Amino acid sequence: MPAAAASPSGVSIEYQRQQAKAMRQYFQNMKMSETVEKAKVFGWTSKNEITNGRWVMMGFFIGLMTEYATGVSFIDQLKLMASYLGLVDLE
Repeated sequence: MPAAAASPSGVSIEYQRQQAKAMRQYFQNMKMSETVEKAKVFGWTSKNEITNGRWVMMGFFIGLMTEYATGVSFIDQLKLMASYLGLVDLE
């Protein structure tokens, strides 16, 4: 009996395979969409994390270049910034 032959109920095995693959894909997509929704806690998505990391790298680079240009260490720059913003009283 060939693989694509109809069963006594009139449904071929190939049709059943196609439907099983479609159903499997459907449930994988459902699970993926649930995972994506759960990952959006407080706006933490991969795109936001990448953007945040790039801003941090740029700030760190600017701090290092300022240290190179002025001779003031990166930590002292942070202390000065905190002092200017009124967060810490260093005097």
